[in-house]
Amino acid sequence: HGYRDVMEHWDEVLPGRVTHIRYEDMVNDMPGVARGIIDAAGLEWDDDVLNFHKKKQAVNTLSTTQVRKGVYKHHLQAWKKYEEPLRPLVRLLGKRAEFDIKTTLPGYEPPPPEEEEPSTKEA
Repeated sequence: HGYRDVMEHWDEVLPGRVTHIRYEDMVNDMPGVARGIIDAAGLEWDDDVLNFHKKKQAVNTLSTTQVRKGVYKHHLQAWKKYEEPLRPLVRLLGKRAEFDIKTTLPGYEPPPPEEEEPSTKEA
């Protein structure tokens, strides 16, 4: 079974106990999501949570260079360049291609969506 099957199982078995975080919410509202996670875990807030990318400690992950850049939004729409070639796969997957998860942090309300900035790159 895939990841979504496992998560659906735990949502059914332990309703309300699994916290979901939408990637887009985290990227668009890192302070709000981070505070919500810290609060939900019963921990004390520390402003350095938002400065993870400035830390000098070693990062043991394959995405070390990404961690050092912090959270950035410019890749959120990068998938769109593959949208047309992926249409046959999306049709094949049917309802499994649809996934509208919401961030489930208690009291969290995502900020209103920002308007897309026009591309500044020349074709």
